Amino acid sequence: MSSDTERKAEEERVRALFDGVAGLYEALYPSLHLYASRVERFLEQVVRPGSRVLDVGCGGGQLTRGLPESAHVVGMDISEEMLAVARASRPSGEYLVQSYAEPIPSSLGRFDVVLAAGCLDYCDDLTRAIGHLGAAMNHGGRMLFSVLERSAELPGHEARTRTLQTTAPPVTLYFWSGRECEEALVSAGLEVVERTHAPAFEVQTETLLLHYGWWDVRRRR
Repeated sequence: MSSDTERKAEEERVRALFDGVAGLYEALYPSLHLYASRVERFLEQVVRPGSRVLDVGCGGGQLTRGLPESAHVVGMDISEEMLAVARASRPSGEYLVQSYAEPIPSSLGRFDVVLAAGCLDYCDDLTRAIGHLGAAMNHGGRMLFSVLERSAELPGHEARTRTLQTTAPPVTLYFWSGRECEEALVSAGLEVVERTHAPAFEVQTETLLLHYGWWDVRRRR
């Protein structure tokens, strides 16, 4: 784990990255993300009329903007530029700047559905982040989150971290083992509904396809 000073510095680099691409992200999104259909299937399964949905690392809100208006969507991201895109795409939503390292504000209430897709790549303390998300869930609530899982069997997944030198400034990606994910879930009072692996995105300069571990989990009643 990084010190608070190191974490804040790294977070500023990630913020700068996404602030810088916010204007282009809409056009780039289909080619950058290989998982939109997976998330859509999850949301179709779990979102009901009146559901309270928390979209963590929401970016421009592409994954939740199409939900029925009866769903109350709260989106969080560290990039204000990305949040501006999300607000424009779903004016009925509520959007705020929020770090994964900080607790979800209790004033927002609890949520029936939590989504953290493609954002925990930059998380240096998975137990802390999952703990905050679990605490914001209603009992019986569902969450779908993705992590870059560390694995000796997948090229590019062997180490704990990888620096994306192609970005300016460079940012760090964090890889977590399956056991570390399970320990974080137990600590947060969450249980696994389903776990799977699938392609995430391509590091084009290295012709490297990274994969996500997808965790569909439930807060214990």
